[in-house]
Amino acid sequence: MNSGESYLQQEVDWIENSGEMPEVAFYEALYCLTEEEEGPKLTLTLSDIKRLEDAAINRFKTIILRDLKFANRRLSIFRGLKRAIINYNRLKKYQKRKNRIDPGQEKMIGRFLLEYIRRECEEISDRRHYRTINCTREELEQFADELGVNIAPEHNDICFEHIPLTFDEVYRATLLSEKQDYPYKFIYDRGNYCEIVIFNKKKQKFYISLKVFCEKEDSDGKNMRLKTDAVYRSLSKSIPPWEIS
Repeated sequence: MNSGESYLQQEVDWIENSGEMPEVAFYEALYCLTEEEEGPKLTLTLSDIKRLEDAAINRFKTIILRDLKFANRRLSIFRGLKRAIINYNRLKKYQKRKNRIDPGQEKMIGRFLLEYIRRECEEISDRRHYRTINCTREELEQFADELGVNIAPEHNDICFEHIPLTFDEVYRATLLSEKQDYPYKFIYDRGNYCEIVIFNKKKQKFYISLKVFCEKEDSDGKNMRLKTDAVYRSLSKSIPPWEIS
């Protein structure tokens, strides 16, 4: 591999592992390779540029599917369905500007979306009192239409019958619910927020808790308490058999 190819591959790898803005990463890589004062100042071929574009498209797909994988709710990288929709729209705009077409793309993403909804409905039917789908019903229906998939009406109804959590609240609620070795739950009312914590049998508190804050538009704290109650009731845990101060 010559030095020019090595520089190009480094930027391809960087784009594919970049953050939430793959298009920005593409232009930064392009500048670094061709114009940056201390860069290699390469003259890129159309094939080289296509490789950089492919890397950006791959990164878009990675972060879209990240937020459509139901198991990822327990990971801090999870950003929720609303972010997946935003990134899908960004991907489509980017592909249009670059005159790129991927005929299998919608089918693949649609398959992940339907699986997420199926798993969501299963958990809600199994006595979970909040939803992890943080977009509106209209946004979800439009997303499904663009992907060419049909959401069963009964699934749509189930998905939107409960109060939504933010992606960070989903991550924390999922962690708390899955900690079987912490069988006790408790709510602290902190005034402007409520905090749900779990304990093990040694009275040790789990290092991660769920804080539900009172937003500006929720002046009386009603939404905060509804959300807190929904998560608390969904946790299959007991009240601690000791007094908590």
